[in-house]
Amino acid sequence: MRTGRKAVCLALSLVALNACASKDLALVKEKEKEKEQSQIVLGMIWEPISFNPLRGIDAGSYCASSFVYEGLVKFDDSMQLVPGLAESFSVSPDGLTYKFVLRPGLKYHNGSPLTVEDVKQSLLAGAGQYSPFRGDYRDIETVKLVGDRQVVVNLSRPCQPLLSRLAELRILPAAVINQSDHGNSVLAREPIATGPYYLKSWLAGRYLVFERNSNYWGKAAASQRIIWRVIPDKMALAAALARGEVDLAPADGRLWQCFLAKVGGDRSTAKLQVDSFRGGRTVYLGFNLERSPWSELAVRQAFACAIDRGAILKTLYAGFGTIPDTDFPETSWAFFDGVRKVSYSPKQAKTYLEKAGFVHRGKSWVRNGETLAIKIMTIKDFDEMAQVVADYLARIDIVCEVEVLEYSALRRSFMQKGRFDAVIWSRSFGPDPESTMVWSSKGPLNFCRLQSQQVDDWLKQGRLAASQEERKIVYASLQGYLAENLPWVFMVRPDLIVVSNGKIEGIQKGRQIFAGLPWDNIATNAAFWRSR
Repeated sequence: MRTGRKAVCLALSLVALNACASKDLALVKEKEKEKEQSQIVLGMIWEPISFNPLRGIDAGSYCASSFVYEGLVKFDDSMQLVPGLAESFSVSPDGLTYKFVLRPGLKYHNGSPLTVEDVKQSLLAGAGQYSPFRGDYRDIETVKLVGDRQVVVNLSRPCQPLLSRLAELRILPAAVINQSDHGNSVLAREPIATGPYYLKSWLAGRYLVFERNSNYWGKAAASQRIIWRVIPDKMALAAALARGEVDLAPADGRLWQCFLAKVGGDRSTAKLQVDSFRGGRTVYLGFNLERSPWSELAVRQAFACAIDRGAILKTLYAGFGTIPDTDFPETSWAFFDGVRKVSYSPKQAKTYLEKAGFVHRGKSWVRNGETLAIKIMTIKDFDEMAQVVADYLARIDIVCEVEVLEYSALRRSFMQKGRFDAVIWSRSFGPDPESTMVWSSKGPLNFCRLQSQQVDDWLKQGRLAASQEERKIVYASLQGYLAENLPWVFMVRPDLIVVSNGKIEGIQKGRQIFAGLPWDNIATNAAFWRSR
C-alpha cells in the first residue's frame, strides 16, 4: 500500500516537473522569439568610410550616419520639412532670419546634454573651410543664441534651400568639433548619436551593430538592434537573402536578377516582400571637360548616341528604372520634361565624330594623327555597365579601356585631381533641387569640371528666388542646358528596391513609393522597422 502511494506521488511529481519544464521551455522559446523579433539584419554591399559627417560623404557613410544623427528639421513621409531636434522653427518674411527652438532636455546617446552652443558650432563647422558642404551654408552671416533653447540664424541674403540643407546638418558636441582635427579622430568610428540608434560596435569588413538609443527625444526605435552586414558581392548578398541570413537589403534590378538566378526563378520568391520606390539616383558616364577631345560637344554627343541606354536598363536592371535626360528625377517638383532627348543611333554617332574632324580608318577613328581612345574608370558596383559601354563603343570602332578601382582611391586620387578621361559614377538627388555642389564652377562635386557662367547664374538665381514657381523656371533652364551640352551621358535612373523576408514592417510609409526616399536612403525609415 505504501509502495503504491509512493508510486502515485512520484508520478504526480514527474507530471508537475514536466509541466514546469514545458512552461520553462515555452518561456525560453518566447524569449528567443522576442529577441529575434527585436533584431533585424540588414545586408549592404557598402561599408561606411566614416561617421564624421564632414568627411564621410559617400553613400555608405551617409546611410549609416542616418541611424545615429538627426538635424534641426527632417523630412516627413511626403517630403515636407517638419521639426526634428528643434520643436519649432520660423522664417522671417524677408527670408533673412531663421529661428529654432530646441526640444527640452535633449541628450546625446551617452547622456550628455545637447546645447544651443553645440548647434551654433555645428552650423559654423558646416559653413567652415574644411566642410565640403560650405556652399550650402555660405549665406549664414551670424548665429545668435537666446537663452538655453533658442538659436537665431541671420543670413546675408535669402536662401530658399537652406531649411532642406539643415535637415542634413548633423548636430555634434561643440567640444568635439573644436578639437584640432575638428573631431575627426573621435567621430570617424565613434559617432555621438542624436538619432534613434547609436553605434555599439564595428568590425571592419564584417558588420556594424546599431543599438536603440534610450536617450532619443522621440518615440523609441521599433527594433532593439539593427545589424549591418557588409556583403560587397551582389550574388553573395542574394544568397544570404535566400538562406534567411539577412532580413532585408536595398537593391536595384541587378541584385533582384542575382536573387532569381541564385534561388532558381520566381517559384522561390513567394516568401519575399519587394518594395519598390521611384529612384532619385542617376548613374552616368561623366567626362573630364578639361581634356581634349571630351571638351568638345560633338564628341560627347557621339558617345551618347553610341550607347543603347534602354537595352542597358532592360538587361542589367531588369527594367526597374527610367532612362534619364538629366540628373533631375521625375519625383522632383522641379523636374522638366521638355529637354532635348538622345536616342540610340550608331549612325548618328559616327556623323558626330566626323563633325568633330575624326576620320574613320579601318577599325579606328583618327584626327591629326592621333587615334580616338578613352579610358573609363569606375568602381566595382558599376563594372558590368562599364564593360557594356565599352562594347557599344567598340561597335563603332572607338578604342575603350576599363579600369575598376576602389571607391576612395578613384574619388580622391583621380576624380578630385582631374586625372581621368571619363568615369561611370552616380549622383543621388535630394528633396530640394539645389545643385551648386555638383554643377557650380567651384562645386566640390563638380568632378567633370564644367565651367559655365550661365550655369553659375542659374544656380544663384535658384537659391535667391522668392517662390518655388520662380525656382522651377530657373531649374528648367538648367536641365535644358545639361541635356543639350551633355557633360554627362545620363545612363539610367534605377528604382530603389527593398527586398525583405516578408516579416519586416515599416519599410515604406505614406506616399513614399511614388515620392521616393530622400537621397535614395534606405535608412530613412529605419526607426520604424520591426519584425512581426
